[in-house]
Amino acid sequence: MHAVTRVELVEAVRTAFDHTATPTLPKDLVVAAQSAGARPALVQELEQLQDDLQFRKVRDLWEHFPHMPIDGSSPTR
Repeated sequence: MHAVTRVELVEAVRTAFDHTATPTLPKDLVVAAQSAGARPALVQELEQLQDDLQFRKVRDLWEHFPHMPIDGSSPTR
C-alpha cells in the first residue's frame, strides 16, 4: 500500500474547512475524511493529531505531517 499523500489528505478533509469562522479541530478532520471515504491509513494519520490542535487553513496541517509526500510521485521531504 502506498503512503498517504498531501494531495490525498486535502481531497479528504477539504469540507472540514468550509466554515472558516471557527477553527477546524482534529475530530472535524477525521469526520470529514471518513465521510469522503478516505483510506484507513489516512484516517489513522489524522487520529494521531493531538485533540487540542486547531487549524484555520489546510496548509496548517503540514507542520504536523512533515513526512507526508505531496503526491505519489514526490519523494518524502
